[in-house]
Amino acid sequence: MKKIFLLAGIFVLLSAITIKAQVTIGKMAPPDSSAVLQVISPDSTKGVLVPEMTVDQRDLIQNPADGLLIYNISEECFNYWNATDGSWQSLCGGVAKAVYTVACSDITVNGMYVQGSGLNGNDYLSIKANVSKAGSYTITGTTANGYGFTTQGTFLNTGMQTVLVPGQGQPVAANQTPGDPLTVTLSGADSGCNGITIPVLPPTANFTLSCGTAKFNGAYVKGKQLDPAVNTVTFNVNVSDISAGGSWAVTSNTVNGISFAGSGLFTNPGPQTVTLKGTGTPTGTDPITLTFTTNSGDGAATCTATVSIAIPPMTILGLGGNGALYDYTMLTAGGDGYRMLMDQKNFGTLDNSTVKFGDGNTTWKIDARSGYQTDAQIVTDLTTNPPDIVVIAYPFAEPAGANSLQAIVDYIKKGGVVLMFNEDNASSTGVIDGLLGTSITSQPTGGGAGARYQFPTFSDPVLNGPFGNLNGLFWGEDYSTTDGLNITDPTLASKVIVYTTYASGTGTAASDGYVTMFRAKDYNFIWVGDGGFNSSGNHTGTTLCPFYTSQNPPYVPLPKSVNYTGAGTMYGPGPVWNSIFSANALAWALNQAMTNGINPH
Repeated sequence: MKKIFLLAGIFVLLSAITIKAQVTIGKMAPPDSSAVLQVISPDSTKGVLVPEMTVDQRDLIQNPADGLLIYNISEECFNYWNATDGSWQSLCGGVAKAVYTVACSDITVNGMYVQGSGLNGNDYLSIKANVSKAGSYTITGTTANGYGFTTQGTFLNTGMQTVLVPGQGQPVAANQTPGDPLTVTLSGADSGCNGITIPVLPPTANFTLSCGTAKFNGAYVKGKQLDPAVNTVTFNVNVSDISAGGSWAVTSNTVNGISFAGSGLFTNPGPQTVTLKGTGTPTGTDPITLTFTTNSGDGAATCTATVSIAIPPMTILGLGGNGALYDYTMLTAGGDGYRMLMDQKNFGTLDNSTVKFGDGNTTWKIDARSGYQTDAQIVTDLTTNPPDIVVIAYPFAEPAGANSLQAIVDYIKKGGVVLMFNEDNASSTGVIDGLLGTSITSQPTGGGAGARYQFPTFSDPVLNGPFGNLNGLFWGEDYSTTDGLNITDPTLASKVIVYTTYASGTGTAASDGYVTMFRAKDYNFIWVGDGGFNSSGNHTGTTLCPFYTSQNPPYVPLPKSVNYTGAGTMYGPGPVWNSIFSANALAWALNQAMTNGINPH
């Protein structure tokens, strides 16, 4: 009988459901008129559970109905199926959690941590995440010493990505050894990276930093990551008080991709040096001015210092004789000039390179067109794929004609850099008059083979360049005579910086006072009245081959110390410094080509 009543009751219930299409569970009462199903907790202490499953289990559901609801325990969020998009959507707001892994070795602690000093923008975690599924993430790093790290965001793509997690708070106590243990959680899950510690220095000393003494070590090359062991900067500091603590920290801001930071402990007051390590990758070739901030106990102070970025590789073209014996243009393999150009000690990206130049693999790119050229070929050389720098030397006068001289003038006016070593009157005046709008006269001076010409004494980037200070020193004439320019027009004189003139010693020679070397003020142009200025084939001659370098690596420019005869001038025998002048001139040429040359860099 009881079974009959039970079946009857179920039948009645099903009939009611079918008729009303509304059900109440948990209380004998009709459901809300807007609901097909209403679940009521009799004592208001119960809820409703929907099926729980992981992402992998959820994705096994075959043909989910539009609006199907589950609780995703992997993401800790309700998901529903959106049939229109054909994907599971989250009800937690935003995008679903990302799936990613982190190797403990890919977690780096940046910055300096000092007892009682608040963390700043230089204090952060750098974490490399391997993202297998794009989505949201939260990363935290916690310590038990009053400070920590946190960030959240969204991985938009899969693959390796770097996340910077900024710090906040301030260390309560010093803990240099072993340092504060750091616990890192990734979207709520422990990373398992439990061996990371952060050294915390004791309270800071009172000290001042002298940015004027900054010495940047190593080479800084666009696109090449800094090596903290090599790319450092050293400063002089004066420590006035360590009674409260001796720690120090100095950091820079990040400019054009690089920054510096360092910390340590002063054990005594007084003058000392500190070294900061560089990180990052330069993004350009312009000099980078950085602001350095100290954490001195008597108040943070700032100052600025500038690091130069290596000059990018440059193309250089030689017009004239490139004979291996004398190497007039410094571009013939085997010549002293060529070896000087190509030695990384002189021009390169070594830590001790005199001129930081190149990309680590290439410095000078010698134009294949270098050498003896016809008039028409010179025009083509300077107008089709123009080089960054041109060196003109003996015997340039032989092929030079009106067209090539005009091409040189046009090249210079467009920003080209020219070092013209030339003793032919017509080709010299043709270029100079065309460039400066003058009408000068020239003639061989009384200085014959072995003549010496004295440099003046004043500040100049060529006379006092990276390879040496030439003030008051001499250069020597190679083998024949030097061309001199009669610069008496004040207008012309105002357009050039005169480096040397001819002086007979008697004051009666027709060419006394004639200019034998100058640099144009408004153009990238240096002129020297000797086509063999860089001749180097004879290392002992006293009237020829005045260019000299060390004969074993590194091939650095040196004075030719034999008693160059000084024929025809007021200066007696003595050494000459031709190679050092040319090295300084090339360094100047590189800087001009980079900053306002004919080709963009």
